[in-house]
Amino acid sequence: MLVTDTSAIADLLACPICGGNLRMDAGEQLRCEEERCRHRQSSFPRLGGKDVLIDFDDSVLDRETTLASGATSVVGRGRWRALLSRVIDGSNRYTSTLADMMIEGVQKGATRRRPVIVVMGAGEIGHGSEPLYATPDADIIAFDIYASPNITFVADAHAVPLRDGVADGVWIQGVLELVVDPRKVVAEAGRILKPGGLMFTDTAFMWPVCEQAYDFNRWSPSGLRWLFRNFDVLAAGQSTGPGTMTVLAIRYLFQSLLRSTKLGQIAAFPFVWIRLLDYLCGDRRALDASVGMFIFGRKREQPIEIDDLLSYYDQQPKLKKSMRKLARDPDARQTLLNAAAQPELRSARE
Repeated sequence: MLVTDTSAIADLLACPICGGNLRMDAGEQLRCEEERCRHRQSSFPRLGGKDVLIDFDDSVLDRETTLASGATSVVGRGRWRALLSRVIDGSNRYTSTLADMMIEGVQKGATRRRPVIVVMGAGEIGHGSEPLYATPDADIIAFDIYASPNITFVADAHAVPLRDGVADGVWIQGVLELVVDPRKVVAEAGRILKPGGLMFTDTAFMWPVCEQAYDFNRWSPSGLRWLFRNFDVLAAGQSTGPGTMTVLAIRYLFQSLLRSTKLGQIAAFPFVWIRLLDYLCGDRRALDASVGMFIFGRKREQPIEIDDLLSYYDQQPKLKKSMRKLARDPDARQTLLNAAAQPELRSARE
């Protein structure tokens, strides 16, 4: 379940500037205890009941603008946009299965404390990730760069305000394309994960710019694998394929012609059926034309080598096929998670 009060996880928090301990001051705001840190003298702001744990000197966010706006999102968001996007653009049909696997997997390595799953970029709850928030068997620490009822605190993924090795799992859904330095964000995910901790990421490949000035990156399936080279791949695949890519192109064509995002989405609606062709496409070529991809992995001791990366290209169709089995077979999921819990595991598909 979502942790809404930072006092409940005070022993897990760390200063995003220096990594030092945080404590609550007399005004019930967090302050760094390290003498060399500038936040020893001033507390971190608190907006809308959420602590803002950001190093503004090293972030795309401006302190004055964030405080003046109440840490609201700089990109407009609305229900109509989310609904139409889900219908027209599609979504990852495996996410809920992987959320269940994350919950089951973190139980296997649990100690005295309930497992902790950190959700990066959780201002909006990602499609299919609802099981994470519903489970009573794990503490969900969620954050984003803007305030939301769905988060524990406001933070920047480039400097996560948590101590090393406190998380049993990290969930990074629809985030990496929107960060300035994805390598640093992935390094932060690895830092806060315990040895053998689980990770899920879902990100864009052939997707147009969607977050205005805050949209920075895209990856091929192999490029995403190299970004997560410090992880073993337990499951992987594509969220949507060439059919969805075609509908996206049609939507953006109409948006450009009509000079309106909303009208463009409505005009593209009659072409939604083309998305169904994703199910008929051959795996290899479909993967090469993915709209988005995902990896469910386990933190490993050493990064993979270039040869491992090159061989991953041929493994991708097998992983995609295996994901279909995992989605419908609970026993297969348990077998995979049991294997992942073994220290000698290097890769479930090598």
